[in-house]
Amino acid sequence: MKRILFSATVIILTSIMPMSILAQSDSSSIKKVDSSIAIKDPVVTDTAAIKKTADTVSMVATPMNCYKQWLDAFAERSVKPITDGTQEVVIAFKSKESCHCYMGKVEIAGGKIKSPLYVQTEDGGFKTFVEMGKKLDPDFLAVQGDALWSVTNGMSVLFQTVDQEYGRIFFYKALNKNKQAHKEAPSPSDLLK
Repeated sequence: MKRILFSATVIILTSIMPMSILAQSDSSSIKKVDSSIAIKDPVVTDTAAIKKTADTVSMVATPMNCYKQWLDAFAERSVKPITDGTQEVVIAFKSKESCHCYMGKVEIAGGKIKSPLYVQTEDGGFKTFVEMGKKLDPDFLAVQGDALWSVTNGMSVLFQTVDQEYGRIFFYKALNKNKQAHKEAPSPSDLLK
């Protein structure tokens, strides 16, 4: 009987041990390829970008990244209107494997983004989006049309490149400094004095 209990204990421990080790390991450096994620409809609205896209699905599986940090900052704070003229921006690119955010600038005319988008270089100069080796996916561009150039809540719509990266332009100077938390009501005894 002791041998059976010992054998059962060994089997249980050997089956649980790999799961507990994997649960504690840092998987951020491991490349993840999820072939079950497929974007079928290139029309991406802000709601879809938050809930349904491969972009968000891979964010959930990876540690915090600059794209998600900027998205969270804009969700927590209110935004001032974007004025016409040259605006400083943060440009975030996200793929299944990585995320990169760059400083840049873009012209706003009539409340819309005007091409080209400029990315700042280390020496303080600027390169265009195309000079950086990025190009918008033509199919995605055809479906989005003029909506691609709009700015909502201090952000561009989610865009897609030919390299299957997703990106967004954040107009960070339009963010209000303080979080827009709701004021807690005092207790009835304090309020009804």
